[in-house]
Amino acid sequence: MRTNPPPHSLVSSDRYAAIGDCLRSKRHDLRAVRSSLAIGVLLSVVLCGLLLTAGIGTAAGAETDNTTDDFESGELLEIENQTNVPLATGSFDDTGYYGHDAVVTFDGDIVRGENAAGDETPKDPTITVNGEDLMVADDGTVETITDGRHVTTSDGNKTVTIDDNLVVTDDGIVELADGTSLEVDGASIEYSAYDQGIPSTNVSADGDYSEGEQLSVTVDITNVGYGNIRDEVELYGVDTDGNVEDRLIGEPEFINESGGNTTSLTFERELVAGDHQIDELRLDILSEQFTTPINITKSEIAITNVETNDPVAGEPLTVAADLERRGALDLGDRTVTLSVDGTEVESRSITLAQGASTTEEFSYDTGDINASEVDIAVAVPEDSNTERKAVTVVSKDAHNERMSATVINEPTASLSEELEVVANIDYDGTVPGGETVVPTTFRIGDSVEGERNVTVEDGAPTEATFSTYLDSGSVPLTSVTVETPGQSDTLEFERNLSTKFTDVDESFGSEESLDAVVTVENDGETPEVVELTVAVDDPDGVADDGSETVMVTVNPGESVEKGFSFEPTEDAPSEIELTAETDVSSDTAVAIRPAFTVEDVKLEGADNANSGLTMSGNVTNTGERADTQSVQFNLGDELVAEESVTLAAGESKTVETSIEPPAENGEYSYNMTALNVSGAESAQKSAQINVSGKSILDRVTSLGLPLALLAVLALLAIAAVALKYRDDPEALQAQLLTAKSRVQNAVQGVVGGGGSVIVENGLPRDSTVRLQIKDESGVVFQEDLQLADGEQREFPSLPGDGQFEVGVGVDDVASHSEVFQGATSDIGVVLQPDGIRIGEL
Repeated sequence: MRTNPPPHSLVSSDRYAAIGDCLRSKRHDLRAVRSSLAIGVLLSVVLCGLLLTAGIGTAAGAETDNTTDDFESGELLEIENQTNVPLATGSFDDTGYYGHDAVVTFDGDIVRGENAAGDETPKDPTITVNGEDLMVADDGTVETITDGRHVTTSDGNKTVTIDDNLVVTDDGIVELADGTSLEVDGASIEYSAYDQGIPSTNVSADGDYSEGEQLSVTVDITNVGYGNIRDEVELYGVDTDGNVEDRLIGEPEFINESGGNTTSLTFERELVAGDHQIDELRLDILSEQFTTPINITKSEIAITNVETNDPVAGEPLTVAADLERRGALDLGDRTVTLSVDGTEVESRSITLAQGASTTEEFSYDTGDINASEVDIAVAVPEDSNTERKAVTVVSKDAHNERMSATVINEPTASLSEELEVVANIDYDGTVPGGETVVPTTFRIGDSVEGERNVTVEDGAPTEATFSTYLDSGSVPLTSVTVETPGQSDTLEFERNLSTKFTDVDESFGSEESLDAVVTVENDGETPEVVELTVAVDDPDGVADDGSETVMVTVNPGESVEKGFSFEPTEDAPSEIELTAETDVSSDTAVAIRPAFTVEDVKLEGADNANSGLTMSGNVTNTGERADTQSVQFNLGDELVAEESVTLAAGESKTVETSIEPPAENGEYSYNMTALNVSGAESAQKSAQINVSGKSILDRVTSLGLPLALLAVLALLAIAAVALKYRDDPEALQAQLLTAKSRVQNAVQGVVGGGGSVIVENGLPRDSTVRLQIKDESGVVFQEDLQLADGEQREFPSLPGDGQFEVGVGVDDVASHSEVFQGATSDIGVVLQPDGIRIGEL
């Protein structure tokens, strides 16, 4: 297997001039008389060693010590020296640059058989034959890299190995150290780079530079070849983007450097506006270019950052621009502008000292923006600096829709404690500007209880607590709502109020009150303030209006008892239904009145009714309370008597009454009834009543007492009139006639007789009227009347039989009279403007 040994570099120095002279001399002698002068060669070598030991040095010593010294001269051809070239062992790592077929390495001024660092190695350190590279094979022999042909001495007696020392002649031919020529198939071994100078550069431009500063660049050029470097060196500033032409840094420098030596050069330039575009330094030498990056800061006011809010339409768009003064050039005043959607909306002038920074804030009214997104640009036009940013403008409706409220507790409603509602106020999505104000309303039912603005920051809701005290005007509590312009949250409060009679008199009587207790219980979630009304179904059965109303206040989980009392009357029905009612619930109860039963009803005196009738019965209170009830007596179809009966519970009593007999004989039904007890009517009975034995005398006798009383009253009236008008005969006579008429009317009302006279004033004014009635015996009635317009008055004063006359006179109307026969029913008198009319009705 073949290996690719690393390249060996070749080196020469003026220090080796003496050795070179010795080697050339001995080589010439060897060629002339090789067999006879071997000892002379040896002596020459010893002499060279002595010279090196004295201060000049020997090649053998350099190879052995592997020391590193700088080149003193690169004039290999001029001094015609030859250099030992030991073959290298191992492999060379940097095959990408030097190739895989190098067989020599170069380290300072020493040629040695081991690898050297890449930057110390000549560019093309390979030994070739007819242009074909050589290599060290696995067995240590040197051969061609392509077909493995060995390198031998020209006489073919020796194959070159890794152990042999090689030298390079002045013309670049490689030989054994003893001058023996080497070849491959008759072709000489060559080292083509024996007379070339090879630059290795180090460009140092430490630190960052700014326009307006002095750029100073140090360039170290080391000749790593065997020949000299003679060339003009130029350093350029390059814009790799090609926006500007290359700019020369300083002036060109000429160098003449031998192999192994280093030259340091310094290039300087005053950086001007536009030099910030230079991003690379390029060194030109020997038609080669060496580059290194560089950073030059522009002299400007730079926009380092732009921050904005995300405004809601109608609110200000705020822009904060961070500005920094860079570079060393004198900038003077600069302009900073704000543009919205390509239109400049604000411009201002700023001045910053070198290295200073500031923040410029702008505000723009978004009221005229219809788009959901706008492009803003902050610019410094003099420096061609612009920073752009897309800004979201949230519409008012969308902003409001993102607001929400969520009630997070379970509030307890009570009239004795504060109602507290806790809600999370949130914003769906990114909050414009990092925080926003959410208008929040707290409602009790439909009434606004409170309003506030709640600040919500981006990323987390804000907890808000609302509290209030409930009063009678705010209950029942149907709901509480926490409301935002977007979503709201409502808690419904259930009403569950029951009304129940918990204690009520099962029976009642007119002698005691009817009492009831009503319990109102609240199993709902809201306090209640309600009207509780207890009423009876028959208001006439109790005193007052049969209804009582009270206000009831009851919190959730509580109950309230209220008492009511009614006073039943004698006319109360047999049962009273009580109703307890609120606007939510109701209950009913029934109280029973004690039942009065009527038994053993009798009718006495029916055989001889002329002496009177008596009806009686046994009445019993079957209830548990004392009571007073009305007992009615019925004969035929008529109510003939009524008695009020009071009985204690369980008490019985016989109740009787005298009744007038009927006018005619016949079969009559009769019974007794306690009217307020359904079904308490006694059994229907009947009896034959006989009234035929009644005489005229009985009738007269029955009228005797009333007529006697009337007579006494008439005498007293006449006496009073005579006493009052004793001095006025005419007035006395008129008043006596009037008194007589009134007595007649009273007697007629008792015993019966003629009809009535009805007088009506049809005149359009109040009038004084004199009414006079005469029969065959004279004036039987006379009276002066004061009648208002339209007034009507009746006088039952007509005679019962015979002819009579009715006369009427008015102060300014002609008097008029009419004559009527007996048994006339009623006479009508009408006063009219055209006369007086008198006629039968």
